[in-house]
Amino acid sequence: MARLHQGSVFGIPELTAEQREKTRKVLEWLETDLVRRRKRLAYWAMRKHQAETIPGIDEDLREGAFYFHARAQQLVDSGERLRAHLITELQEQPEHLPAYHYEH
Repeated sequence: MARLHQGSVFGIPELTAEQREKTRKVLEWLETDLVRRRKRLAYWAMRKHQAETIPGIDEDLREGAFYFHARAQQLVDSGERLRAHLITELQEQPEHLPAYHYEH
């Protein structure tokens, strides 16, 4: 017979109401910050495209466009990872858990 396990699959600890509220506020701030980060990434993607296609651009400007595009991409990626973690942390709280699941 299989053992039944109640609790988070990801090993996320149960949060208090105060901790949940703080996590929700951080998630709310992160959502607005991700909008800003995506706009910045779109700008640097445009500048990178210009650096690739327009002939005669100074090499320093070309390298700067590639660098800042890569940096903007890193910021968006890190924000997305943090957002995914926070959402998982909130969803894995007891009121969101299924009744049970099988333990591996």
